[in-house]
Amino acid sequence: MSGRPLGRRFYTRPTLDLARALLGTWLCREIEGHVQRGRIVEVEAYTHDAAAHARDRRRTPRNAVVFGPAGHAYVYFTYGMHHCVNVVGERDGEPGAVLIRGLDGIPGANGPGRLCRVLSIDRALDGADLTTGQRLWIERGRHREPIVQTTRIGIRHAAELPWRFYLAGSPGVSRRDRAAEPLSAASRRDSAPAGAQPRR
Repeated sequence: MSGRPLGRRFYTRPTLDLARALLGTWLCREIEGHVQRGRIVEVEAYTHDAAAHARDRRRTPRNAVVFGPAGHAYVYFTYGMHHCVNVVGERDGEPGAVLIRGLDGIPGANGPGRLCRVLSIDRALDGADLTTGQRLWIERGRHREPIVQTTRIGIRHAAELPWRFYLAGSPGVSRRDRAAEPLSAASRRDSAPAGAQPRR
């Protein structure tokens, strides 16, 4: 399961493409020499849409990480109780991040706040370089489950956009969309290796 961190090129792609590519990869967290790994099974994409922290491409000290470079972690604190970790994509200057919502292989990591709590991810990791293999990184993985595409959760704006993706049948998914799952099962099964490099 262990391997090298994914390189910068992997992350430098459109946010929706990055969201799908992250499914099946392994999120790795190192604390005092001990590494925990969870397979990414649920994500949400955010760009400059109305639900994003970088809506209308507005840059602030809080969201500056989202504008690049790609391959960094964007960690924020929400509702006064939860941290959430995102993976920054896109080319420099273009906002885009993928929220990690669920992991397989780590008990209690089904939900963005839960996985951050289990892995001790907080604002100290905001801006962390995911390509160095230190503290927090992502390794290549693989999946054979169909990808379910549906709407995002817990937002008031742009709630109609189908920018949540998850692996069908995974116990690490925070919330299933049973109406969307038959559509995904009927479509072509996506069995490409997770973490594949984007095409030029």
